Amino acid sequence: MLQAPRIFRRREDLPAGVPIIDAFEPALAELFLLEHPQFRENGSAARAARSVFATQQEISPVWIYYPWRHTAVRSLPQEHYDRLRTTRNRNLITAAEQARYRQMVVGVAGLSVGSAIVSALTTSGGPQVLKIADPDTVAPSNLNRIRATLLDVGTNKTVVAARAVWELDPFARVHAWREGLDARTLNTFILGQPKLGVFIDEMDNLALKIAARHVCQRHRVPALMATDNGDGVIVDVERFDREPARPIFHGLVRGMRPQASRKLSRRQWLRLATKIIGPRFMTPRHQESLLEVGKSLAGVPQLGTTAALAGAAVAFVVRRIASGDTMSSGRYLVGLEGVFIPRYQSVQARKSRAKQTRIFVRRLFR
Repeated sequence: MLQAPRIFRRREDLPAGVPIIDAFEPALAELFLLEHPQFRENGSAARAARSVFATQQEISPVWIYYPWRHTAVRSLPQEHYDRLRTTRNRNLITAAEQARYRQMVVGVAGLSVGSAIVSALTTSGGPQVLKIADPDTVAPSNLNRIRATLLDVGTNKTVVAARAVWELDPFARVHAWREGLDARTLNTFILGQPKLGVFIDEMDNLALKIAARHVCQRHRVPALMATDNGDGVIVDVERFDREPARPIFHGLVRGMRPQASRKLSRRQWLRLATKIIGPRFMTPRHQESLLEVGKSLAGVPQLGTTAALAGAAVAFVVRRIASGDTMSSGRYLVGLEGVFIPRYQSVQARKSRAKQTRIFVRRLFR
């Protein structure tokens, strides 16, 4: 059962005997220093001034009870907590940008790479309202890439992600879809109150990926997707809010309806997924790995470092959309190979990769 943290104004209202972590005093000290940086030394004068500050600001603690940990935290109330938690974002993220980012309603469907995206959004002080969905439970093989621990094995991924959000942002409103999404619930996830400002697709189900984009297209909701690509990420941005007539997947699957992708063999799934991603964008190792799925590999390989990169990239795009900054539709490559591998972008290296891509396509589609 998923329970949100409970927030109390009085300590006496906590469950009897619950352990309490005091985060209020250190937080108050930091908050005080934001206003009075001249009191960097923690002497008697600083302590006296801090006491006066707390009284003048009328800052009283709240007690946040986490039922899954049977632990409470004495902390700052939301307004002050949010300010303190995002203070080191300034002015890399301005106060106005932070406010718009905070107000954006975001939905993340699929919590493998999606768990890193949820983490990046939350850590950076992003959406207070999140919708998250995934029907699967955490398996040991997931622990190379998702934000979970061995203690979470067997627990629904949506529950794990929601708890991680609340342990960092107890005031977040998380709508958790533990059964995942299907054709019947997709509309409600995207359009139900509160309607999404951005839809992030990290699902494996190709029929749902197509159906979700048709919903976003009809109702002008921007859709984002990050795809693992070896040590890099492919980020797709579809600004249906500005281009409602834009073909889904940048026109790569014109005319395809969701029904056509519902019952696919593993090979057919790989072919369609490759068509959507674009084989020329894939790294050589990613191409080689895909050809081994179902042979020497049980599933599509994914790296935790790549998931973290995807989280950072998607959070950046969401921030730009929320702030109204230029963020055009398109396919964006975020790769480490081109940065760190010598001569990766040389003419010879690009020709070699192009040749390997042609071989990969022939082998996959023969």
